[in-house]
Amino acid sequence: MKNIKSLTKRNLLLFFRDKATVFFSFLSVIIILGLYILFLSDLQVQSVEEVVGKIEGIKPLVNSWVMAGLIAVSTVTLSLGALGVVVADRENNAMNDFLVAPIKREQVFLSYLLSTIIIAMIISLTLFVIAEIYIISSGGTVLTIIPMLKVIGIIALCVLSSSLLMLFVISFLKSEQSVGVLGTIVGTMIGFLTGAYIPMGIMPKGVQIVSNVIPVSQGASLLRKIFLEKPLNDVFTDSKALSEYSKMQGIDLYFGNFKLSPSFMICMIILSIIVFSSLNIIRFKRMKNK
Repeated sequence: MKNIKSLTKRNLLLFFRDKATVFFSFLSVIIILGLYILFLSDLQVQSVEEVVGKIEGIKPLVNSWVMAGLIAVSTVTLSLGALGVVVADRENNAMNDFLVAPIKREQVFLSYLLSTIIIAMIISLTLFVIAEIYIISSGGTVLTIIPMLKVIGIIALCVLSSSLLMLFVISFLKSEQSVGVLGTIVGTMIGFLTGAYIPMGIMPKGVQIVSNVIPVSQGASLLRKIFLEKPLNDVFTDSKALSEYSKMQGIDLYFGNFKLSPSFMICMIILSIIVFSSLNIIRFKRMKNK
């Protein structure tokens, strides 16, 4: 336990000391927020006004939608950024030093996972607080205790799922340059797949199907349901318009005509955690035998 604690602390220090790594972990979030403030905000407001007219509550509604997406995206990009230390240690042979030391291999890899979860949780929760302040400043209301606890629980599930997925993917990389390339690809794709750049409903059907099976997209949907529960009721009085908006904006996800329930999506995220835990164990054993 002492070894895991020491290695985890070392990984945390390496991440937070490298300002470039921290910045690029946030790059997708910064891009989405910048596009939203400069262009997408007015378009989103106008699209809602075309349906319900110019009424109060539209701005908080739109802000709540984008902030929920940003938090979901951050769980992936932060996990990937934090796990860059794995490849760095392999490239400079630091991992070999750990493995010849009186430290179990399981402890080394567990420390990578724990430090990643801690980093992603701390910063995602900080982003949650910032999101709440931003929503309140635009005329929205703060979440009550129960919804806040639900948000924290969903963030934790998304962080664990994303960390295990990224750990599996990054175990195949051998250079920091490849991590940078992967970060660029993931950072670009994740914004589209979660519907953070453009509404889910206007994407091609094939993209929607792929997006709906990805745990982080389901996490984004769950977060949007919580963040937008009150704003949706304040703005939409017509149930049909509400249903169409929820489907268009990725608040409700569908497989064909089947609407995914919150409990189903939570089970899917938990299943992804189990699957990627198993894959990482298999991957670890194969690496151990090389």
